[in-house]
Amino acid sequence: MINCPDILAPADEDLLSLVYDEGVLATQEQAHFDQCPICQRRLASYSGMNNALLLKLHRCLCPSAVRLNYYCLDVVPTEERVSIASHLLDCPCCADEVVEIRHVQAAFEPFPAASPSLGAVVRRLIATLVVQQAKLVTRSEAPTTGWPRQYQAGTLDLSLHISRQSNGEAMLIGILTSSNPRVTIDAFEGVEVRLYTAPGPLNGEASVKPLLTAQVDEIGNLLLEPIPTGDYIMLIRLPDQEIVIEGLKI
Repeated sequence: MINCPDILAPADEDLLSLVYDEGVLATQEQAHFDQCPICQRRLASYSGMNNALLLKLHRCLCPSAVRLNYYCLDVVPTEERVSIASHLLDCPCCADEVVEIRHVQAAFEPFPAASPSLGAVVRRLIATLVVQQAKLVTRSEAPTTGWPRQYQAGTLDLSLHISRQSNGEAMLIGILTSSNPRVTIDAFEGVEVRLYTAPGPLNGEASVKPLLTAQVDEIGNLLLEPIPTGDYIMLIRLPDQEIVIEGLKI
C-alpha cells in the first residue's frame, strides 16, 4: 500500500477508526482526505480487508443462526442468553441479524385467518324434484315425458317447462316463486341462471363454462334457448347460495 507523503495525511489508526465507525478525522485531516486520492485508496483498502475478515470469521466465532433465533424467542438457557447478549455488544453483524430476526418474528402470524373459500361464501343447495300425482293415461294418449317439473330448494319453488320453437329447437322456461311471504317476486330480478352440460361444475372443475346463461326477469321468469338434446344441470346463483337442479334431460 502506498503511503501519502503529506504531513496532513491521516494516520493508519485514524483511517481504521473510520472503518470501525469509532471516530472522525480532524478538520485539517478531513480537508486533506477529501482532496487526496492516495488516502482515499488507503481507506478503501482497509475497508476491503475488514469486510473480508468479517466474512471469514463470521459464524466461526459467532452463535449459529438457529441459536440467534432461539435467543430472540427467549428459549435458550440463562447462561447461553448472557453469553449471546455479551457477544452482540462486540459483533455488529450478529447485532444486525438479531434486529432482522426480531422484525421477522414480530410480523409472523402462526395462525393466519383463512381466506374464505367459495363454499364458505356461497352455500350450494340441491333442489328436490317434487313428485307429482300420476295422471290417468288412455291408450290413445302418448306416454308422459316427465315435463313440466316442479322443484323445491328451501323456500324457493321452481317450475320448469319445455317448449318448442317453430324450427323444432327446444326452449327451457322457468318460473321462480317463494313460499316465504316476505319475499316478493321481483326479489329474483337479475338473478343469473346457468345451464351446464352434465356433470358441469359438480365434478370439481370450477372453470367449466356454461352452455347457456340467462337472467330472471321482474316477474320471476327465465328463458334458456336453444337447447340441443342432452343431459344438463342448472345453477341458479342467488346472492347467498346456489341452487342446483340436476337430471335435466332434454
